[in-house]
Amino acid sequence: MNSLLKRFREPIFVLALLTMPFLVFFVRAKKGRDSANFVDRAVLTLIQPAERFITWAAFGTVDAWKGYVALQHVRDENLELRRERLSSFSMQQQAAELRLENDRLKRLLDYTDKELPVRMVPARVIAVGSSPHSHSLRIARGADDGVAKGQAVVSPDGVVGVIAQVTSSYADVQLIVSPLSAIPAVSQRTRGRSTVRGVGDITRCKLEYALRTEDLQEGDLLVTPGGSAFPPGTPVGKVTNVAKKPTGMFLDAQVVPAVDFSRLDEVLVVVHAPPPAPAIPQDVAAGPGTHGSGP
Repeated sequence: MNSLLKRFREPIFVLALLTMPFLVFFVRAKKGRDSANFVDRAVLTLIQPAERFITWAAFGTVDAWKGYVALQHVRDENLELRRERLSSFSMQQQAAELRLENDRLKRLLDYTDKELPVRMVPARVIAVGSSPHSHSLRIARGADDGVAKGQAVVSPDGVVGVIAQVTSSYADVQLIVSPLSAIPAVSQRTRGRSTVRGVGDITRCKLEYALRTEDLQEGDLLVTPGGSAFPPGTPVGKVTNVAKKPTGMFLDAQVVPAVDFSRLDEVLVVVHAPPPAPAIPQDVAAGPGTHGSGP
């Protein structure tokens, strides 16, 4: 019997504590509110700490649950605010990108209007070579858009290159910095002619066939001459590192391209250049009075 009481001592004690309030309530209900005797008051005094603990535990549990629910609600609100903030930031980024794209396209259109009657087709750059020193790029225009091999490619900043390969829907552009590229150029200041050849570096080209007697200076602008695939006067680049050798016909110099090839998003393909001006007959150029008197 003693072992049984020891084994279930705690459950019996808790049951007794829970039963006492009901017994007291029953006794007081029988005797009336003001007729509590010494035993009743002693029992109430003994069970008061247990009642307080149970009340504190019950209300504490309820408050903790309410706090958890409130925190869960706040967490959900924070997550929703974060989503809204990210969405707003994404929309702002897209709007900024659209504004920049519109500015670039407007610049392309303004340049196209200025170059009339040359017909140009705007094209978006969709791919570049895997190497940072790539010499080609791909545009989203092809034979279906009138693009053909050998056509000039420009931007509002200057010469880009020529069409090297064409499919129905896209084309590959060989940049002027390619070692396979060589385009004619003329000094805007002196009108001296030369050739700009690529060396495989997107930041510079080599100047060839510039006469040693030419007054070429640092920073001189080179442009395309008339009669080439490019619209005349299109910037090619600026002369740098001019060195005149003591012997030989030509001087040494480099050219910094007018176009930043690492930041090209759109280009223009020259699909129809104006025909060259007709040659003036020699007898007309000589003027009246050079002909015979006639029969």
